[in-house]
Amino acid sequence: MASVSTSHLIIFVASLVVAAGVVGTLTTGVDRVSSAVQDGSLDVSQQVRTDVTIISDPGSSIVVENGDEEVDVTIHVRNTGSQTIPARESAIDMFLNGQFQGEEDFTIEVQGTTDNADVWRPDEVVEITITAEEADLDTDNRIFLTVNGDQEEFEFRS
Repeated sequence: MASVSTSHLIIFVASLVVAAGVVGTLTTGVDRVSSAVQDGSLDVSQQVRTDVTIISDPGSSIVVENGDEEVDVTIHVRNTGSQTIPARESAIDMFLNGQFQGEEDFTIEVQGTTDNADVWRPDEVVEITITAEEADLDTDNRIFLTVNGDQEEFEFRS
């Protein structure tokens, strides 16, 4: 009789150990999924609150020669979202006629502010000046920019 009780006790303790292991694994998995969902929702929230609009007139002269067969293409972009955006070249992905423009190929300047020029607040306008080769700008041109997931396209003739 004692051997049956001992074997039942051993099986019972083993089942408790296995159950505790399963609960621990499930708890860790649920915690990881919860953290991933929370991080993803913060990213999506920032992307939803970010909206920019290119307000330059494509018919106006936005291309100016600056010598050495280079030109400056200047556009104005308004922050129409509710998210504050860093006014740094690293915050914007820019393409001019399908060519990626690195941080050294364009500059950003916040317009009409006496405050911190490193922050692009809602309803503020930035002036983006892209330095490009004159030969790269034949007649029809396109600028494609992405700011925190928001994409804008601007077509103009030089």
